[in-house]
Amino acid sequence: MSTIHNTRRDFLKQSMYLGAAAITAGPLGKVLTVAGVKPGSRMKLGLVTYQWGRDWDLPTLIANCERARVLGVELRTQHAHGVESGLNVQQRRDVKKRFDNSPVTLVGLGTNFAFHHADPAKLQRDIEGAKQYIRLSHEVGGSGVKVKPNDLPKNVSREKTIEQIGTSLNQLGRFAADFGQKIRLEVHGGCSPLPIIKGIMDVADHPNVGACWNCNSQDLQDKGLEHNFNLVKDRFSDIVHIRELNVGSYPYQQLMNLFVGMDYAGWILLEARTNPKDRVAALIEQREVFKDMITKALAGGVKPGGGVEIVEAGKKLRVVVGGKLFTEYNYQDVPRPFFYPVIGPTGLPIIRHWPMKEGKDEDKDHKHHRSLWFTHGEVNGVDFWSEGSRSGKIVHDKFVEITSGRDVGIIQARNKWVARDGKVICTDTRTHRFYNRTDGQIMDFEITIHASHGKVVMGDTKEGSMAIRLAPTMRVEGKVADGHIVNSEGNRDGATWGKRAAWCDYFGPVEGQTVGVAIFDHPTNPKHPTWWHVRTYGLFAANPFGVHNFENKPKGVGDITIPDGKSLTFRYRLYFHKGDEKQAKVAEHYREYAAIKPAK
Repeated sequence: MSTIHNTRRDFLKQSMYLGAAAITAGPLGKVLTVAGVKPGSRMKLGLVTYQWGRDWDLPTLIANCERARVLGVELRTQHAHGVESGLNVQQRRDVKKRFDNSPVTLVGLGTNFAFHHADPAKLQRDIEGAKQYIRLSHEVGGSGVKVKPNDLPKNVSREKTIEQIGTSLNQLGRFAADFGQKIRLEVHGGCSPLPIIKGIMDVADHPNVGACWNCNSQDLQDKGLEHNFNLVKDRFSDIVHIRELNVGSYPYQQLMNLFVGMDYAGWILLEARTNPKDRVAALIEQREVFKDMITKALAGGVKPGGGVEIVEAGKKLRVVVGGKLFTEYNYQDVPRPFFYPVIGPTGLPIIRHWPMKEGKDEDKDHKHHRSLWFTHGEVNGVDFWSEGSRSGKIVHDKFVEITSGRDVGIIQARNKWVARDGKVICTDTRTHRFYNRTDGQIMDFEITIHASHGKVVMGDTKEGSMAIRLAPTMRVEGKVADGHIVNSEGNRDGATWGKRAAWCDYFGPVEGQTVGVAIFDHPTNPKHPTWWHVRTYGLFAANPFGVHNFENKPKGVGDITIPDGKSLTFRYRLYFHKGDEKQAKVAEHYREYAAIKPAK
């Protein structure tokens, strides 16, 4: 029996929402999207507590952001929220819990630490102070800390100061990396001209350090906004500071055009300077102005059909890649969420249609094999694999993110695993990524199972887990079958069942053309390499739990226990390809996937 002790966040809040406008009707009412989920922009609108949130305590701040549907916040130091380095361990946990229990993302902490000081003692003081806030951000659930450059002291050469600032940022970048945090250098003070920032960033080459665009008047100097933007756009951090979008003469529409043009995916954080009577209403107004600007930017940007587009389609989400339907995410009034249909690389479905609809030459067995899905047959003794009278259901709770884009689209959702008697056994956060590539269709599936309602035991049974049921002609056995199975260890067809392997590929003809799907088990997964519950009749599943079935060992040896309050994450890639495993270079594609280091 294995017990997982590692702690993960309940769900990844980075890139949580697109952040421009809310769909005001239908089941996606709480999800933010841009211009009807058009591709080309993944930006999200948030708030810096300076000035509109300066006197809101933390509960008020979160509540007001939620009311305005501006669902990200940077906490500027010395404001009423009180999130400062003097908080004790329990107070830090309380802050994190407040954000975890709300739809508002704590983007990070905004500090005034600067690294231009000619006095070495002052420089070291600010470096150490920044480190304290890096630790704080990590412990309260933020993703980074904003700092400043912040000046060019007299009697010190410009080159020496730039070198000192850049070197200090590299030191902090290395330190922050150990805490899963980013260093965000605000374009500020005497260093505001963009050529100076470029010089600093040329020195500060640590990948954890980025520049925070700040909408200063210096942005428009010399050769103008676009030239200055291009000087540093390759080093942008994941936050931008703006002022009120409809106040003053700063060319915000041009700026949004530039961000949409580069498919920027970070937070656009409002650092307001006016003093409206109703700040929540003013936030709502800014959200609408932001939405309109993004709509205009998109009108001249990426056109539908040019990337990955995710759109609402009744009780499902439709995933369109390169202008063609790839799949649909079925999440309402179903035993569990699943993808159906799944269109292969030749433009034809590669899955069994039944029980969703009748299909040619299909066996009507195992009704619970619904196209492409994830579940498990024994969770605290409850069967979520089958669809019998005592089976549990996985019930959609809410969407966390729906993103369309040139290169990738994302669906992230929360679900509840509910027993027949209505008891919630656990919850999950699952993230699906769909890629726009020329070398095959690729979908990444990541699921974090949360022991949110007590200890969870994922039981030792072959009935699970990351699964797809394939078209009858792709099977190895059956009246129209002409397919094959092969794994990374060289086992083939029926010999692949119950074996451990890093990947497994199932291929065969669909209307005369050979197509296949490979499932990759990420090296960070528990018990990697996984076992395979892959049958010659078309069931294809990765299963890290069912050891007693696969290896004829005592029942329970394959259990994985998730302690109360902890979580467990599995990651898989599905690669839909033409040809067999050699023609599709499945092993090479697996090596590419295995080299990806998951975000902390």
